[in-house]
Amino acid sequence: MDMQQAEQLYRLMFTNMREALAILHLDVRNPEAPPQVIELNPAAVRLCRCKSFNFDNCLVTDCFPGWFDPDRFKDHCHRLAAFGGSLELGEVYRDEFFYRVRIFALTDNHIGMVISDCTRYREEEAEIADLTAKLEKEAATMDRRVAERTAQLEEINEELDTFAFSVSHDLRAPIRAMQAFAEILLDDELQTPAERNAYLVRIKTAAQGMDRLIQDLLAYSRVSRQEITLEPVRLGQVVHDASQQLELAAGGKAYRLEIAQDMPTVIGHHVVLVQVVLNLMTNGIKFVPKGVVPLLRIWTDESQEYCRLYVEDNGIGIAPQHQERIFKIFERLHSMESYPGTGVGLAIVRKAVQRLGGRIGLESKEGEGSRFWIELRRAQ
Repeated sequence: MDMQQAEQLYRLMFTNMREALAILHLDVRNPEAPPQVIELNPAAVRLCRCKSFNFDNCLVTDCFPGWFDPDRFKDHCHRLAAFGGSLELGEVYRDEFFYRVRIFALTDNHIGMVISDCTRYREEEAEIADLTAKLEKEAATMDRRVAERTAQLEEINEELDTFAFSVSHDLRAPIRAMQAFAEILLDDELQTPAERNAYLVRIKTAAQGMDRLIQDLLAYSRVSRQEITLEPVRLGQVVHDASQQLELAAGGKAYRLEIAQDMPTVIGHHVVLVQVVLNLMTNGIKFVPKGVVPLLRIWTDESQEYCRLYVEDNGIGIAPQHQERIFKIFERLHSMESYPGTGVGLAIVRKAVQRLGGRIGLESKEGEGSRFWIELRRAQ
């Protein structure tokens, strides 16, 4: 290839490149002299802001005003002319576009400058950053869900272990009692009618206890698995319905009930909340010292987003070390002879409140009564 053909090809390449190309001249005898533009390809001409471009006195700062610091750009160019090499000057933002600028030595008094439009790459980087942030957020959400699910599975496993123990103990105990009393009735023909009647009463009592436990287990299973649609619920109506059911559950036992007025509306499920409040009220009238008339006080306390419903009793109270334990299934602090029960009632309450997206807690001292509370989101 002869020189003329090579020059034509290089000129075509210089003219048709998408990148902006400029050739700068340096007066190496005068280090303070700024570089002058002696050649621009069409892409560079479109970026040039010099109104009367000519190759005799057009400075880089005239063609690209505000793009570079004049003194630093001049020093960079003289250093490259003296020692060779190239230098990336970073990115420049102009007219809503991003440009990357690189300068390099051509001869000992000429500098080449390439300006590349990197707007698309910046936009792609921004999109990638946005997608990365979304993925990180989704990953964090997934991690949280996995942690929540793991906690739920651990709780379920604990419940299964407890259930297995209960089946082997609490359910078998009344069966063993019924079997023993039945064998006595079958084997001993010399019993008096009164003795036989006493054994039959014990068999009946054992069967009733087993039935109560099975019913409570079914209630716990229902509240754990049933479909619950959250909606606005009037707490006043919930407490009213629960108090009416308490009259039947009390079985004629005397008690006093004080209910505050003007209770708010919360997000929950009416039937489930009635069961929760009824269980707390039933516990309140059951666990009282002998000779004490149960007193229940019910009121609410509101914040901007949440509402707490309190159920306070004058019962035997709960020691601090047992206050978390009582919410676990089949947990009983007292013997069946002292206070009959299955140990499922408060487990139902906690599970139900969790299903409603709420929280439950209590404040109590042994011998001074208990104050249970449930916290739910207020209806807007």
